[in-house]
Amino acid sequence: MKIGDFIPQIKTDNKINKARGVKGAESSSAASQVGDRVDISASSLDVQKMKGIIQNTPDLRMDRVQALKEQIERGDYEVDPYRVADKMLMNLLSESEIIK
Repeated sequence: MKIGDFIPQIKTDNKINKARGVKGAESSSAASQVGDRVDISASSLDVQKMKGIIQNTPDLRMDRVQALKEQIERGDYEVDPYRVADKMLMNLLSESEIIK
């Protein structure tokens, strides 16, 4: 059984044409002259630009990777254990806030 069998079809063409002030045969010619229009806000354009920049940015920064490799080879690379611990705790706390 179709739901459409119980609900009569609603014709909106006449309502739209009346709202536009168009009658009868003039409605089809007037409707064809009116084109669709899309306006994109400035913020939407900014979002599109940012998406393009992100898509063109490489996932790995090879210059940074190379610099870190060189520091490790020279023995200059040092890890701050307090900074690592802080980041671990912040990550743990942020995950626990999501679960609540």
